[in-house]
Amino acid sequence: MIADVATLSTMAFAAFSAATLLPGGSELVFVGFLAAGYQHPLALFLVATAANTAGGLTNWWIGTLIARGADSQTGHAWLARFKLPPDMTARVERLFGRFGWAALLLCWMPVVGDPITVVAGMARYPLLPTALLTGLARTLRYALIWLAAAGLLGTVVG
Repeated sequence: MIADVATLSTMAFAAFSAATLLPGGSELVFVGFLAAGYQHPLALFLVATAANTAGGLTNWWIGTLIARGADSQTGHAWLARFKLPPDMTARVERLFGRFGWAALLLCWMPVVGDPITVVAGMARYPLLPTALLTGLARTLRYALIWLAAAGLLGTVVG
């Protein structure tokens, strides 16, 4: 029981932090627990997906705060220091310009994925569609990682 709580808490922390602008990756944690024979892989998958989605929505929330701070003279002081690199912002804005809402399906990608959710918040995309698309993308990501870790990806594709 305690091992389950520790394992799932570790997975949740890794998945949440990996989905924010903090450095980190949850893939190795997820695959490591699977490779170690964790007895409840579905629970591990669900926790990783939920925590990673929550991290992405935290980015969205930060984006909404940035947008609100830009609209007022009394924005939060810490937000004035929070800036995405201009080239990153430009890339993500081009993605939204080209793909619209579908750009959120790319939020699982390394490098540009986390800023996509920040920019969605800055652009004032509504929470529910953002949550659904972010959750879908991150669920598919962990499903593919699980399949690859199980050695099934080659069988399914080939």
